Amino acid sequence: MTDGRQSAQAYAQAAQNARNAGDFHDALVQQRRAVALLRDVGDKAALAHAIRHVADILVAAGRAPEAAEPITEMLTLYRGGSDAPPLDIANALRSAAVHAEAIGDNETARAFWIQARERYAGLDALFEQLTGSPGNPGVAEADARLAALKY
Repeated sequence: MTDGRQSAQAYAQAAQNARNAGDFHDALVQQRRAVALLRDVGDKAALAHAIRHVADILVAAGRAPEAAEPITEMLTLYRGGSDAPPLDIANALRSAAVHAEAIGDNETARAFWIQARERYAGLDALFEQLTGSPGNPGVAEADARLAALKY
């Protein structure tokens, strides 16, 4: 692991810790530092993952309109042929759906939830391995969010 990656990982962990503590300002600062370092590393999947967290922090902080740019960049990176694991791609689509809901664009949210659900549906074995029990929380969340969307 390069020094840039290690530092980015440390910033991302600090961002997660701040987010868990409800300090969205510090979480955003730390996550943006991680993104800045990863831009130089050249790993599109890691960069897209880090950018997704910037968007998620903005949405969680009630600043959803500001998340549009990171959402677009993240999706562009993932669609550009990164070597991202399937769960990362499903989570990216989930983030885009949550963002669309947060800005009141339920039609776009529906489209992203459908795509996320399709991706999550192929990960039953992974979820069972991660959680130790049967069931797919990604599919369950997508189904619930789709059912709750108003048109």
